[in-house]
Parts: sequence; C-alpha cells; structure tokens
Amino acid sequence: MLDSLHEDLNRVKIKPLVPMIESHGENDERASIEAWEAHLKRSQSIIVDLMHGQYKSTVRCPDCNHLSITFEAFNQIILPIPEIR
Repeated sequence: MLDSLHEDLNRVKIKPLVPMIESHGENDERASIEAWEAHLKRSQSIIVDLMHGQYKSTVRCPDCNHLSITFEAFNQIILPIPEIR
C-alpha cells in the first residue's frame, strides 16, 4: 500500500538508472550518504519524506570470504492495533 501511494505521489517522472553503492568498510558514513542520494534520484514523495529510512546490510560470502556492505532504503508505517476485549 505504501509503495503504491509513493509511486502515485512520486515527483520523479523519469527515473535514471543508479548503481548500487557498496562500502568496503573504510567510510560507511560516506557510502550511506551516497546511497541515500542515489535513492532520492528515483524516489521523492511525501511518503519518502515521512516513512522511508535506510539500513546497513553486511553479507560475507562463505566461499570466497568477500564482504559486501550496502545501504538500502526501506519504508514503514507504525499502526496501533487496538486490543480486543
């Protein structure tokens, strides 16, 4: 539902291709900022302003031991669920 609202309200009409930003552990803050700026090149709406965030994903390959650190956008809405008595 949130994604549908976001797409209807998205101010970006022509969405450029943006590369995945990957940190190599040396400067996560800079990689995080670059990833967020890349996200905003494709997604700008009131939904992004109020309900999008970013998380850090760290994955290590068990075969080659390669470490991948990425920063990915997510959306959420917190809704109270009334207690039924």
